[in-house]
Amino acid sequence: DPVEPRPRYPRAVCGICLHEATDEGGRPLEFFNLDTCGGFGARYADTGEPRDSHACVVRGVMCRGVMCRADEARFGGIVIEVADGKT
Repeated sequence: DPVEPRPRYPRAVCGICLHEATDEGGRPLEFFNLDTCGGFGARYADTGEPRDSHACVVRGVMCRGVMCRADEARFGGIVIEVADGKT
């Protein structure tokens, strides 16, 4: 399914690809808000080990191997956007 345009996040990946983020070596990542007020956290999905980076590679069907950046969305939640501006 195509990504519905979002003016605030025009380079955002789709919801399916959001769950296909890995580090540069292929280890799966999870992104989350630190608490109910927001904040950004990242960890390795396989061990729970913290990751101190917003960078990720999305390995979904539509975004295979695309470098991205994960961050806190404006009103909470997480958004992953294509890092180089390509959509």
